[in-house]
Amino acid sequence: MTAYREYQDRKRLTARYRREIRSYGTHGDLKEAMIEAELTVFDRFGAHGLPHHYAGVYFIASGPSIKIGETADPYERMRDFHGSNPHGLELLHVIAEGGKSARQRLEGQLHRRFDHLRLPDHLEWFQNHPELMEFIGSVCSEECYP
Repeated sequence: MTAYREYQDRKRLTARYRREIRSYGTHGDLKEAMIEAELTVFDRFGAHGLPHHYAGVYFIASGPSIKIGETADPYERMRDFHGSNPHGLELLHVIAEGGKSARQRLEGQLHRRFDHLRLPDHLEWFQNHPELMEFIGSVCSEECYP
């Protein structure tokens, strides 16, 4: 299952989760309603959070290319170019950064660092090269949590 499909599934489940909680209304404890709704809705997926679901500079793989960009929500950003992409998309990593100007600064630094791998006539797409993958792996090992 691609990361984007997982995002779509979880988004549908999150909406169902919210409906379940609302169905409890004011009868009973809200905390109990949340626990019950989570067990009812997310039993197949576990917790409803997604990996790397935060603002930052993202790395998205698509076939022989990797996109480096910045966004407040990487899964929503993937949706923007998912339909026109024949290879499918996989979110590799997000370097967390809350402020837009800080994200743009970091994105620019990474674009300059990997300029020699940039695809012709593309601003944010780079070759899926071992050097770039090694960088993503090293950043991920420092920042990713199990």
